[in-house]
Amino acid sequence: MGMTRRRQAITERVPTTPRKVVVYTDNLMTSNSARSSTTNDSGKELADSLGETLNTALVISTSFRFDPELNMLEILDPYNPRNNIEVKGISNYKVSVKLFILPAASDVNNRPAPLYVKQALTCLKKQLGSVLIDEFFVSFADVPAQAGASGSQPQQPEPAKSQPANGSSSSSSSHSSSHSRSRSRSRQKGSQSAAGGEADEMRRFSKVWRMASRLRKEGDVAKIGICDVSRTQLEGLCEHTGVVPDMVQVRVDEAEEGAEQGAEQAGVEELRAFARQHGISLRTHSDSGVMLSNATFQALAADYKINERFPTTEVPPEGYKIDLMRPRWVANYSVTIRNRGLVANRGYIVMASSDCVLDPNRVSRSIYEN
Repeated sequence: MGMTRRRQAITERVPTTPRKVVVYTDNLMTSNSARSSTTNDSGKELADSLGETLNTALVISTSFRFDPELNMLEILDPYNPRNNIEVKGISNYKVSVKLFILPAASDVNNRPAPLYVKQALTCLKKQLGSVLIDEFFVSFADVPAQAGASGSQPQQPEPAKSQPANGSSSSSSSHSSSHSRSRSRSRQKGSQSAAGGEADEMRRFSKVWRMASRLRKEGDVAKIGICDVSRTQLEGLCEHTGVVPDMVQVRVDEAEEGAEQGAEQAGVEELRAFARQHGISLRTHSDSGVMLSNATFQALAADYKINERFPTTEVPPEGYKIDLMRPRWVANYSVTIRNRGLVANRGYIVMASSDCVLDPNRVSRSIYEN
């Protein structure tokens, strides 16, 4: 894989109705701005690389085309040519992918669409070639926050009680003990209810997780993993789908390491025990909690006039309008040379699309008919 930076012209037929767009960033291992950056925030790195690619592809040069297979506009960084892994040495490369399923990927039932997993795989193969993905992680942006160790809420300390002045300490002590036991039972029931809620909440991610399992079964990926789940959530997902991951990633927040590791550390230990029991590899990561917000993408789209450059000719039904594009998923990939341990290629692929939504400024026909 050469490190020479050569620009290629990719302009082809452009759709007149770009309801969907996918952006392929530059290779961050050779990008001048990425190499000079000192940020450790992956969300900022993504936004910066998106801005650089849009500037290079739409302002400095013309590097875009319409993909009829996916029915979407492709914006490609001309310095990051496709099929850049040499097939003759394919076994010498390790390909790792982390797919971030963003909140806008959910349907009307608040369930992420499994179509996006297959879509991301197609885009990855277009960029990297027909390679085996060694590790494929799925990260759901709106997984419920882990509550303590396994869904339990942190216990609050009991307030100190003063002894009554009339000397009836025995009666008061018995009464207090009864209330204490009652509160303990309530907390236990609340803990069980919270744990059950976490497990049930994972049902809505079942279709996406089964699709990831399908990629493993069909040989497109070797191992699948999930990110930032508690033991209860992972158990629920495995129970609902029958699919056990090969890997689990948990976030390491350096700012909170040390003193504030109580319930969080206990939760990691429970997850580690579950992983050990089922032969799951436990990994860590330091990715941003919010990889790409709607506002960040829409600001970039406005700065580089994506809607103006590629105006839609679609006419929405009466009372509806074409909404702003929202990012649905982000794929972060890296290609490592096995025998040297060097990262040869690393980049992002972002897919965004717009919906047909109710127009809040619509005017009813009845006004004109009366």
